[in-house]
Amino acid sequence: MPADPNFAALEMLLEQHRADADGGDRLVREVIRHSRGLMPPEREELQRHLLDLVDQERVGVWPMALEVVVRTGTPEIGRALVRMLGAEERSAEWSDAVVLAMLRLGCSNAFEMCRDYLREELRLQHFGALPMLSWMYRTDLAYALELGARFYADTLGSGRPVLSPEMHSELARHLPGQLDGLLANSTGWVLDLIDRTAAHDRTAGRALAVMIRQYLVSADSRSGVGSRAVDALGDAIALRAG
Repeated sequence: MPADPNFAALEMLLEQHRADADGGDRLVREVIRHSRGLMPPEREELQRHLLDLVDQERVGVWPMALEVVVRTGTPEIGRALVRMLGAEERSAEWSDAVVLAMLRLGCSNAFEMCRDYLREELRLQHFGALPMLSWMYRTDLAYALELGARFYADTLGSGRPVLSPEMHSELARHLPGQLDGLLANSTGWVLDLIDRTAAHDRTAGRALAVMIRQYLVSADSRSGVGSRAVDALGDAIALRAG
């Protein structure tokens, strides 16, 4: 355990929230609150310590540390994450999370790296890349739309192996995030993604429309993407779903 009392306070927060079942959200908020109560030099030291936890991939802790530094992000955070990502072999979960963090931070010096990483992960049909794609819709729409269309065409298209129930469930689980990223621009881009997918493979375009329609008629959709989006998309999606 670090000797510094501020690090000790962090360890105490980790212990207090170890049993939380909220995905770490309360712990992240508590650590940010603790950080804001520190003097600037101590806050910077705590930030460096959090980055060390990310770099070490400390089990059960690094996702929290990464989320804290992203929410309180500075340009220095982005540069540190770029160095980490290029330093050595990492787990897929860690790499996915760090690339997503760099996208959220708007790291201009890592933009091409993020683009290349996302393109390759989607080519390999790694569903863990979908949150990155969702974020890229917000920052590089044209590029992300083509990546998304190709991914869905390759995943859902004719002649492809039928998705297992587990894989279909995972694809559906990420769908609200995809819609959220597209709707940050306008409802029309949801339809554009379907149409671009259909241009690659008609079967895939229809399958994507069916998945989106199934979500939009679910009880969660209005709280997830909003009633206006659900109403605006309804008929157009139904038409594409057939």
